[in-house]
Amino acid sequence: MAEPTREHRVRNIPWSDGEEYAYRLLVEHTGGTETAPPCPGCSSPQRDCPEGKSLRGLLRDATRARTGRISPEATR
Repeated sequence: MAEPTREHRVRNIPWSDGEEYAYRLLVEHTGGTETAPPCPGCSSPQRDCPEGKSLRGLLRDATRARTGRISPEATR
């Protein structure tokens, strides 16, 4: 009989205030709101919207700051 494998458990890691803020901005930009439509550039397969790219970078940098994994590019 095979030995049981170790279960992978998902931990709920709370986001920092910076991550929460960046995520909300990104969601509002890409998904739209009641007053503004979704961004067509972010909705395209190329994801060629400069503002969307900047917001994704903001969220990435906030996550790296929380986890302590800041790359040289993020410190510029």
